[in-house]
Amino acid sequence: MTVENAAPTTLLDQFTPHYDFMLREHLLVHARPEETYERFSVLPEVFDWSFGVPVPLRPHECAPGFDEILANGRWTELGRRQDEEIVLGTAGRFWTSFSDWQQVSAQEFPTFSRPRRGTIAIAFVHRPYGEEQTLVTFEARATTTDAVAYRWADWYWHTIKPTARLVIREVLRQAAN
Repeated sequence: MTVENAAPTTLLDQFTPHYDFMLREHLLVHARPEETYERFSVLPEVFDWSFGVPVPLRPHECAPGFDEILANGRWTELGRRQDEEIVLGTAGRFWTSFSDWQQVSAQEFPTFSRPRRGTIAIAFVHRPYGEEQTLVTFEARATTTDAVAYRWADWYWHTIKPTARLVIREVLRQAAN
């Protein structure tokens, strides 16, 4: 037996159908999806909280913390679905202390292929949960352009994963208030 259209295709799936690394966190908010969507509609300003952190959440001295990527990346809005989903993307070399951010448009993002670089796409998805609550999901997907970039990004992604989860949870909490 097959099931067709079991899960709706998200905008994130359209921009990063294949990816090397992924992080996902959820937060249940006591508000309707249109209200939570409105709070997140000023992206990337919701990342500004990270500038107030006294010490960056760097798990390793030679690599930026995920809070620094969110705050300093050259984010491009890739797409929106009103009251449901917002997707942003950035491209470059993000795994070193000297990040090399590239300007990339929404049209260029899915096929970005500059050597020794990668892309990060993030999505905020708002799903109704009962009548008065919303499940807000933050998902980050990273893709690399070649084997060298993959090796570096693999080391980086696994190094930052624990602190990145803390950053994502804080971004969700701050934006939901």
